[in-house]
Amino acid sequence: MKFRTTVAGRTFRIEVDHEQLVWVDGRPLYVSLERLGGLPLYALTLVDNGYLLFVEREQEAYQVEVQGRTYVVQVVHELPQLEPRHPVDSAEPHRRISVRAPLAGRLLAIYVAVGDRVEAGQVVAVLESMKMQMEIRAPRGGVVEGVHLMPGTDVAQDASLVTIQTESDR
Repeated sequence: MKFRTTVAGRTFRIEVDHEQLVWVDGRPLYVSLERLGGLPLYALTLVDNGYLLFVEREQEAYQVEVQGRTYVVQVVHELPQLEPRHPVDSAEPHRRISVRAPLAGRLLAIYVAVGDRVEAGQVVAVLESMKMQMEIRAPRGGVVEGVHLMPGTDVAQDASLVTIQTESDR
């Protein structure tokens, strides 16, 4: 999900990649956010720092109190950019996609092998970066065509981990 967030007159582009990886203006940030009981109180952990947040929804914004300071936070969901549909070429009914490492790190596990069928959202690998483990998921379903790295390997950002052959959109 993508958001545009304004705090104290400063606007940030936020993209939530999965539960722990959040991109802020194109920079990765590992977070843990947990609601405490049924209260508008949250525990936020950023790398090694922890914060308690008190959050109240206003009409078109949120009031967020952190360490005794209150911020007005406006959040706007950004609509996804739709890719133009291309006519399906009957000579090429499949498309290859590469599942890539979103950050540099160490590849801890690969859960698929060549020939395996995967579903969209299925965990195909686990990467450790900045002492946090991140599940890498298949963006689309298909058949695994290639596994490019072995567990225990140091991985560069954007390195191809797995190639999946997908059915073309029809």
